[in-house]
Amino acid sequence: MKPSSWYASTLVVVFFYLYVLAVQYIRAEELQSERSSSRITFDDKTSVDSIHVKELGDPSGSLRSVGVGSVSDAGPSLYPTENQGSSLHSVGIGSSSDVSPSFYPGSVGGDREVGIGSSSTAGETPEVTSYSDKSEATGLYNPDSAGSLRAVENAGLDRAVGNSYRPGYSYDPSYNNHNQFYSGGDSLSAAAANINSHHQDGSYSLDFKYHNYDKLTKFLRTTSSKFPNLTALYSIGKSVQGRDLWVMVVSASPYEHMIGKPDVKYVANMHGNEAVGRELMLHLIHYLVTSYNSDNYIKWLLDNTRIHILPSMNPDGFEVAREGQCDGGQGRYNARGFDLNRNFPDYFKQNNKRGQPETDAVKEWISKIQFVLSGGLHGGALVASYPFDNTPNSIFHSYSSTPSLTPDDDIFKHLALTYSNNHPIMSHGKACKTGTPSFNQGITNGAAWYPLTGGMQDFNYVWYGCMEVTLELSCCKYPPASELPKFWEENRMSLVKFLAEAHRGVHGFVMDENGNPVEKASLKVKSRDVGFQTTKYGEFWRILLPGIYKLEVYADGYLPRELDFMVVEQHPTLLNVTLHPAKRQDGYYRPQQQHGYYHRPQGVPVNKPNENGGILSSISNGFNNLVTNIFG
Repeated sequence: MKPSSWYASTLVVVFFYLYVLAVQYIRAEELQSERSSSRITFDDKTSVDSIHVKELGDPSGSLRSVGVGSVSDAGPSLYPTENQGSSLHSVGIGSSSDVSPSFYPGSVGGDREVGIGSSSTAGETPEVTSYSDKSEATGLYNPDSAGSLRAVENAGLDRAVGNSYRPGYSYDPSYNNHNQFYSGGDSLSAAAANINSHHQDGSYSLDFKYHNYDKLTKFLRTTSSKFPNLTALYSIGKSVQGRDLWVMVVSASPYEHMIGKPDVKYVANMHGNEAVGRELMLHLIHYLVTSYNSDNYIKWLLDNTRIHILPSMNPDGFEVAREGQCDGGQGRYNARGFDLNRNFPDYFKQNNKRGQPETDAVKEWISKIQFVLSGGLHGGALVASYPFDNTPNSIFHSYSSTPSLTPDDDIFKHLALTYSNNHPIMSHGKACKTGTPSFNQGITNGAAWYPLTGGMQDFNYVWYGCMEVTLELSCCKYPPASELPKFWEENRMSLVKFLAEAHRGVHGFVMDENGNPVEKASLKVKSRDVGFQTTKYGEFWRILLPGIYKLEVYADGYLPRELDFMVVEQHPTLLNVTLHPAKRQDGYYRPQQQHGYYHRPQGVPVNKPNENGGILSSISNGFNNLVTNIFG
């Protein structure tokens, strides 16, 4: 090589090295700026007031702790145990110096501190909400011990369950005399007069027998009367024959959403002749309210979660079903002969079935309350089935089909296994009878079992980002009542542990530069193409397994953001995001989504509206109706 060539080559190498150093320096500065801007602190009380206290009309400032402090906040734990030692951990990537109690806090004090300070040091969380006093254990709004909910009343918010989302549902009118809970008077006077004689002696029990609509309603009303600080009863609509679709909220904050804490739900008796789930929901309600003051785990769950339970989505079908019938279709359908689990919009295929009052009510319900996790209770098999239920490739709905996997397949398998592994029999995966499928570990992908169009769990996930699993609880659809105690003992632990999974993964708030919440911001975990949105308070949740992820955040009028974060096993990751405004003349990102939330996974085709109509669709639907009379 000539000297001149060597000299030129050396200069090129030197300049390239300097260029790399400069790029690294600039990127480091940008990253530091992003971290600084994404760390939201609420040390100044006025910044909190501007978001929540003013909105709730609380001049006393008692709502300073709203669970949206800096990324160094400590959050409530997941699983109370006897170990108090290792309650604090660092979250790591994307969260700076986050400190949160473990999923496994001590049994003493583990759920007394929600850790809403801005300190990153364990034990230095200012303005911590105490849960040692039961009157303050109703969430971050802290209604007074009499349950008068003055904060909500003063705010003039909708007088309905979950009013933070303004769903527009009224409480049971026969128990609050047209929202008497907010009238300032004795909210329990009307309720006390309606307690049936079985409970007047102070007892509160629930027999292991099947409850028809009237008896179910009486039990729910009695529970609402006896436990007004833990329960709220409302109807999301009526069945074809005019029966209320009752929902009972069980939570330390039954009348309002707890900021920063998830809403979850169970829906049972969707098929009227699949009756075990209906009764288990009543026993779950009874178990939760009677265990609150004696079981630390249950207390933690109700202090940090709002549980909505719909015991019967198909009360008309149940009334005509017959005890002891293990198979067949009598009572399966609603009063118009529609299968409610084939009546939801479908992503893969057009669903031409006319909407029914029961499914319309559920669709409206989940559009108004942002549920994080859900379980649908069925019968006729013993398995936890997870999305997708449908597939773009099937014509005939047959058994032993190809799996149709979601982008969150690992999460759904984990959720299904959480239920199955806490069940003493389901996890064995044995077939109910000869000629029916067996299931490895007691779980299955829905489409791999048999594809169906218009299922509820796919709708929850695709349209609203709510992770729902279908829980088949009994080989016999409507077994004798004498077997109900066995079913309760088999499912009690699974029902509780499953709901607690809503506290796994990442959660946080999306705010603007002034600390105001950004409502309906679109979020997506990169490579997981099903998105989700923030609530009116800028909240978001996503269930994730341990790992390193990238969160993509978009909102109209703001620059998009991407943030790396880590999820660990021991506790949820708190991740707060600040969005910066974009100038309109420069344009800003508007996320392109199908059906509101769903980002189509790669390799999944989008069918045209009429692509699956015609005779093939009719044959497929007829065949499906035949075979699904055997299974749930």
